[in-house]
Amino acid sequence: MSVPSHALCKRNNRIEYPFTPLSDGGSSQFWFGRINLASTALQPAGTMLGSAVATAAEASGISGDTLLWTCDLADAGQISEVFSTNGDDRVGGFAEIGRQDGLAGFYRTWFPGVAIRLTHLRSGKVFSRYYQSARLDSYDIDEARKKILIRAKHLSPIKAEIARVSDLSPGTGTSNWCGDRPDTTRQAAVPYRCRQPNGYLMLRGPGYNRASGDMDDDGEDHATRFLFFGAANGIAFGMRQAATLSVLPSCVVQNVTPEVVFPTISEEELRRGETRQVEFTLAFRCDEGVNARPPTAAGTDDNQTAFGIQVSPGALAAARQLGYVNQDQGVRFLLSDNYGLDPSLARGVGISLSDSEGQQPMLFLSSPLAGQWMSSPLPAGRNAGWYRLDTGNAARCPPPAPAPATPVSQFTVEKRLTATLQKLPGQTVAAGRVFATAYVIVKVQ
Repeated sequence: MSVPSHALCKRNNRIEYPFTPLSDGGSSQFWFGRINLASTALQPAGTMLGSAVATAAEASGISGDTLLWTCDLADAGQISEVFSTNGDDRVGGFAEIGRQDGLAGFYRTWFPGVAIRLTHLRSGKVFSRYYQSARLDSYDIDEARKKILIRAKHLSPIKAEIARVSDLSPGTGTSNWCGDRPDTTRQAAVPYRCRQPNGYLMLRGPGYNRASGDMDDDGEDHATRFLFFGAANGIAFGMRQAATLSVLPSCVVQNVTPEVVFPTISEEELRRGETRQVEFTLAFRCDEGVNARPPTAAGTDDNQTAFGIQVSPGALAAARQLGYVNQDQGVRFLLSDNYGLDPSLARGVGISLSDSEGQQPMLFLSSPLAGQWMSSPLPAGRNAGWYRLDTGNAARCPPPAPAPATPVSQFTVEKRLTATLQKLPGQTVAAGRVFATAYVIVKVQ
């Protein structure tokens, strides 16, 4: 006599996989750092303000190897990641307020004028208030027990983007756990004190679904349906402790030399210490207040506007491996994006940076985050790759058309820098291409 078997997914025991990662105070965080709203002439509604990526493994109380769910091997192909915004909360994902500014998928946050869009990177789907899913094919297999083991590291990373929006209203939702609003009338940055997550990532599979009362179906509205929460089935993602907001005069990048092309140089010339240099220009547009006396002047102190040139992720990884990143995370040399990985790229060769006027050496940025906010000290100042915008010889200019309702006096600043292609100290030169990407960042510290 045979007994039919039923494939089943089970949440791991709550000692190893606690409720904490799903709780308001345990969410994986999007590290935006300082978010500054300058004048609407510089940052009109629709302006992108930053992006960050977070993973389930970064939530409180767990690690990448934490076993979240166990399924039968027969469940393969029936397991999905499910995701949505925090659709019931006023500032967690109830209201998609970006559409009127041409920003689909952007939802209200606790910061007035700042909206957030979440993307499930593995599928490319943008979070909404309505549950969506994507098949999960990444997991470990226990051959002896015929089990699928799903750990935090197997879930898709989540990308968050923030943008300026015109909707400044407090909004409504089916819940309102953060009833207050930040005070942005002072010069000091206001921390993101609301602990409500902006989105959730969950699991659906045999035994964990609508029929079992543990998981919501695709298309259901999170504003009124959230079975996953009662089953403690998922990971929360949010901005708690990971962002601050200020409203201060600042600058934006107006134009940059798009490509810096070096003349050819031979291995022998590099070994002899010869270099190739090319000058390039950065142009910034600034609010008049940036030229005022401290604390809102251009500079690298708290509340001041500074600029830097950030290396690509691949170049940063190679620079760390070669020892060219200092204790404040400043990067001495810009390396090719795939340095050490692409055999067609030159080795033992990098790019250094200097100020064209004073010939002072400069460092590259490793991260767009800067300053000390909340309880986390982050690299700031020249040793981290941040530099003052010299506004003394700036050219005044009228506001861009159409002019804002309240005229804002602005000016432009140009900065001339020199890039030097050279042999890396302590490295052996090998011929090949040099292809490096860097990003100009301007930010209130």
